Amino acid sequence: MELTQEQVLAYRQDGYLLLPKLFNQHEIRLMMVEMREIIKEDCPRRIMEKNGAIRSFFAPDFTSQLFHEVSRLHRLVKSARQLLGSDVYIHQTKLNTKHAMVGDWWDWHQDYTFWKQDDGMPAPEVLTAMIYLNDVNEFNGPLLLVPGSHVAGTLDDKENPVLTSDGPAGWFGYQRSTTYMSALTADLKYTIKPESIARWIDKNGIFSAKGPAGTVLFFHGNVFHASSNNLSPWDRHTFLITYNSVDNALPESTNPRPEFIAQRDFRPIQALNDTLKFDLK
Repeated sequence: MELTQEQVLAYRQDGYLLLPKLFNQHEIRLMMVEMREIIKEDCPRRIMEKNGAIRSFFAPDFTSQLFHEVSRLHRLVKSARQLLGSDVYIHQTKLNTKHAMVGDWWDWHQDYTFWKQDDGMPAPEVLTAMIYLNDVNEFNGPLLLVPGSHVAGTLDDKENPVLTSDGPAGWFGYQRSTTYMSALTADLKYTIKPESIARWIDKNGIFSAKGPAGTVLFFHGNVFHASSNNLSPWDRHTFLITYNSVDNALPESTNPRPEFIAQRDFRPIQALNDTLKFDLK
């Protein structure tokens, strides 16, 4: 797959690109079955909502061959290369699970703020590909984006207080602490001031990124985005892969975040054939 010049220009103008049905129904069923098994594991990579529902599961590709291959498929990697204008590596992957009736919201934020402040990422030469594992409609918490807001730069204009108590030592030698948890829960450490959001929305409006299962949304690391609670009877699950330019690798750090949140293998991805050779269990 190769993006058209019009699609690349649309991404550069809006800060996102929505591609319906980039994955077929069989591929989506494979990922849904795999996701349901993966999120059962109680480990630091699994992030819970305040209401007890699962919010996210980080780095599913670390233990799942299916998600490992999906994140490296030619149709995604080639598009990321075109949009970033360079070879790419994977900075982060996660499953966001917004369950029917209980899925929590995500406040207005820019992803790059966290990667800049917490990982030292040099520049916003980074994007995320979000794969829709369900139909996403106006009721089940679609991602909301402000078109063109990525050109505002990195605002860093509202740092919220976070809890400072550490939990018990956990798996992989990490503690369940706010060292990295503040980027993962509903109580985001960095959000955008309401007046900044209002100003940009008055100027450019809001785009609701709806689409059928199998749709892929590419969005810039600096584009303003948020999503509401899922009060509908329909799940809204997604698999997200963040591709960073190999020219934008993280600097060395004496206290890096866990590898499952900020990967440090900066070698260019070797794209895989677009055929997923898996069967339903």
